[in-house]
Amino acid sequence: MTLTSMREPEVGVRSNPTELLIREARAAARRRRFRVLAVAIVVVAATLMVILTVGNRDPTKNSGAGKDQPKSLTGAKLSPYPATLRMRRGMYEGGIGVDDRLLRWGTILPSAQSRWIDVRSTKSTVEWGVWRRNGDGGLYPVRSMDGGVRWRAAGPLLATDWVGGGIYYVRKVISEGPTSVVMVSNAVIDVTTDGGRQWYQYLNAASDWIVSGVPVSVSIGIRIRPFPDGDLPEGSYGTYVLNSARHEWVRTAVSLGKSS
Repeated sequence: MTLTSMREPEVGVRSNPTELLIREARAAARRRRFRVLAVAIVVVAATLMVILTVGNRDPTKNSGAGKDQPKSLTGAKLSPYPATLRMRRGMYEGGIGVDDRLLRWGTILPSAQSRWIDVRSTKSTVEWGVWRRNGDGGLYPVRSMDGGVRWRAAGPLLATDWVGGGIYYVRKVISEGPTSVVMVSNAVIDVTTDGGRQWYQYLNAASDWIVSGVPVSVSIGIRIRPFPDGDLPEGSYGTYVLNSARHEWVRTAVSLGKSS
């Protein structure tokens, strides 16, 4: 049996090359372990510092920066304006006894009936409006491509008072060009993007909104604010952009206004 000496070689005595390689490998392994340990200590210390800093922060003593900015869903209060307004195809049916076959899409209104178009958009050439047969019997969307000289039927009967009172009558027509329009009241938002062949509607059962148009570059925009005698916060609003592919309005901005 051969015994191997574990003593360090004396000065001046040549070492075994294999033994030197082993010692160097062990030393390198120790250095790597020390580096890993040092990095771990630094990470733990930094994490503890962040936790202590956040925990000691008093939210009531934050700086005044941003106090005047509109609040959003990240604030303490929830927005009264939904993140999306999902529309359904079609509109409330009504006008019992009215013969819709006389109002197929594109039908030209007789000149005697054009005077009953009581709500119109403000476009000079392409105009949209709502028409009442002889002044009553329901509201139908109509469109003129020649500045109001001739009007054509552009959709089915809109929501009328028989489903919930006069709040369902269209009060405002927001033209978005020859193929797109938004017709609104305090309770409904009706929209078409194909000239009236298909309509989609959102119903606000609370009937406490005032809707106006907002210019946007890529779609149709509207702003919703509270009706004066409603329960929503004063000065609040929600801005929405139409996603025509999903048939919904997507909220892009919101302000909670003043607390009641």
